[in-house]
Amino acid sequence: MTDPLTVDLGNADFWQDPNAVWREARRHGCTARTVQGETILLDADDFDTVHTDNAFGQLGVAALERLGICDGPFHAWRARTMAAHDGAVHDRLRGSLSRSFNPRRVEPLRAALRAHAVDVLAQMAHNDRPDIVADYASDLPLWLICEFLGLPQSSRHEIDAFLAGTEEGFTDPPTTEGRRRAEDGIVALSRYVEELVAERTRSPREDLVSDLVTSESTGVLSREELVALVVNVIGGSVGSSRAGIANSILLMLQHPDQAEWARSAPERIRPAVEECLRYHPPFRTGRRRAREATDRFGVHFEPGDTVLLARQAANRDPARWTEPDRFDVTRPEQRHYSFGWGSHFCLGNALARLDIQVAVSTLLEQCDGAQLVDNHPRRIPFTADEQLESLVITLPVRRS
Repeated sequence: MTDPLTVDLGNADFWQDPNAVWREARRHGCTARTVQGETILLDADDFDTVHTDNAFGQLGVAALERLGICDGPFHAWRARTMAAHDGAVHDRLRGSLSRSFNPRRVEPLRAALRAHAVDVLAQMAHNDRPDIVADYASDLPLWLICEFLGLPQSSRHEIDAFLAGTEEGFTDPPTTEGRRRAEDGIVALSRYVEELVAERTRSPREDLVSDLVTSESTGVLSREELVALVVNVIGGSVGSSRAGIANSILLMLQHPDQAEWARSAPERIRPAVEECLRYHPPFRTGRRRAREATDRFGVHFEPGDTVLLARQAANRDPARWTEPDRFDVTRPEQRHYSFGWGSHFCLGNALARLDIQVAVSTLLEQCDGAQLVDNHPRRIPFTADEQLESLVITLPVRRS
């Protein structure tokens, strides 16, 4: 066994094909380390451990503080979200949201989302070279979250403008301008949600915001927590789904034979999308922090030490998947880590899966002649989610 491989996360080129580095790192052992000495987990079994072992917990606001964001509205917002807490506080916040993310609320949106996707593709057909990221993958998640929350579709552009800033709050390394845009975005989005909460307090409906208003009225949530949770739901549902849609369509168009297999029967879309999620996880990294001194993964941790979770590496662990670097929509399904695991498993995963399944299936049905203009589009470095700069295609639309 050799020393762990050192990985330079500050190298922009690394983010274009990190899987080549993760393969090399695995040849050195079950962990790697950053230039700063932080341990990186690579193996699926170790992911199971770190997500369920009480010796490790969420970073909380320390995730922002390590980026230099130690105060201000973005820091205050993050401190009120589920991701900032473990234990009783996390369970209370998660419990207030969980009943809204059930199949009875999510599944009825499938047909309407598909109809909207057909309309978007028809509009895109007027462009010789549409961009899937800008024209399709960014549109559908915004449309769906507005439907899910009962918001007017006219709000989409306003919400999109707010989110464009807030996503920069998690970029590593941060910039002064990026932080300013994140602060402005979170303030504007919070004000929007405060108005929405006031309206639902006056006229409740059967939706997530009304559920949370009820939780506030019974003392489960404070108003500040309520607003923070809704902002979190909006932001979390858009960025990850956009990345998932764009990368899944990229994989389908890179592998036309597998796209044809998925297109041939409706029930094949679900396993095809699960393979896309395994192969290119929408969120590529995460972190956990040691709560106590402990020895795990062949490493000694002191309280407060962090460990980086390379989801891309864990999703291609050869001990879990046969030929893991081969994209294969027909492979037997196994649990992957694209939505995390343990008590912080992504609460909105059903909504994200619906978004990606409908986006992919509708494009395959309507556009069986679509082709990539660039077979290897560039990826945006340093972001937590797996964003493509663009995904330009040729798109002959066949209307159903």
